[in-house]
Amino acid sequence: MTRDFHRPLTPKKLSQLAESVTQASALEPGLTMVVGPYGELVHFVYTAILKELAQGSSRLPIPLPECSSIVCVHSGPARYLEQVRGLHAKLGLMAPAFKKCQSFERVASCAFDWTNQASVSIVGRLKALKNGGCVVLQQPPDINPDLQGLLELRRAAEKYNARIILFCPAVADEAKISGTPNELFVVTPCEPNPGFDEGFVVSCPGLASPLSPSSGKVLCCVRLGDDGLETEITPYVADDLKTRLMAILKANEWSLEQIGNLVGLNKSNVSRKLRMVSGTVPDGWDGDMLAEWLEACDLDPIEEEESSEVDSVDDDDADDDDDGEHQSDDWAADDDEDDGNDLDDLDRAKPVAPASRNERNTRNKDVVIPRKQR
Repeated sequence: MTRDFHRPLTPKKLSQLAESVTQASALEPGLTMVVGPYGELVHFVYTAILKELAQGSSRLPIPLPECSSIVCVHSGPARYLEQVRGLHAKLGLMAPAFKKCQSFERVASCAFDWTNQASVSIVGRLKALKNGGCVVLQQPPDINPDLQGLLELRRAAEKYNARIILFCPAVADEAKISGTPNELFVVTPCEPNPGFDEGFVVSCPGLASPLSPSSGKVLCCVRLGDDGLETEITPYVADDLKTRLMAILKANEWSLEQIGNLVGLNKSNVSRKLRMVSGTVPDGWDGDMLAEWLEACDLDPIEEEESSEVDSVDDDDADDDDDGEHQSDDWAADDDEDDGNDLDDLDRAKPVAPASRNERNTRNKDVVIPRKQR
């Protein structure tokens, strides 16, 4: 074997390897399910994925295709549908970016279970499905989907070479569920990056790789702005915020020892936590952004602590120097006032350090006892 074979991979080659592992084809026609414990974030997840679908984005683990038409179907009482319209307007779903998204409402006494036989027949008659478009549905959180109904939705989408995306916020990633749809997204809530309101991880179990724990995962952070829901989708690093900060600092060419001093770990533990992690430096990274991350992680900048300690030490040294100067002046004054009378000096009280027991015993051994007293 040549010597080049034993050379370690450069960061560029490692990044190329990661890219080759995480490459995936676009979303297949058929049924796509979005499962996971994201009940409280269902509207944020719905808006974020619908935004990526409208743009034909490739930022999710599975790239989303360009769809000619997208129909979002909602069902329930009239008052509930009115609330949904207001919420979607607040989240920005009425913006020009979603002009290809159309809303189809069905007034009913309660929200539909889209895996019910009657509901499946309603979806099968939609023009968007027959034209090879995309139909977006939201399953009620208190109703588990029926497996037979899921299979019928899948057959209907495959028949017309269309796509059906079903959001199931209360369904766990189980074997009987994961094997039913053509594609599967798993959403898990997590701590957001500083500056955002909520965060969640979107993963595709079929893309998981032991070579890279972040393969098939992305981190999505959202915040509600004046123009609707703002989203930031970045590669997945870790669920906890402190590990993400360590990955950013490592990518910013901080040493393991510097990172450990900042987060309170030794460099071996830092190396272990960042062994399979590949982070990137965010755009616009500066001291203010670092301070924001440190505050979110309940950490203090190590530079400020060191500078304060140095200042305190310098102040103490200065005080000692001042005391020494005053003492030398006092001694000089005493020398000047000394009139040569040694008896006065004997009358002055001079502190004597007490001797320890060992010193007294040693001193007694050195005393010579007269022969008559022996």
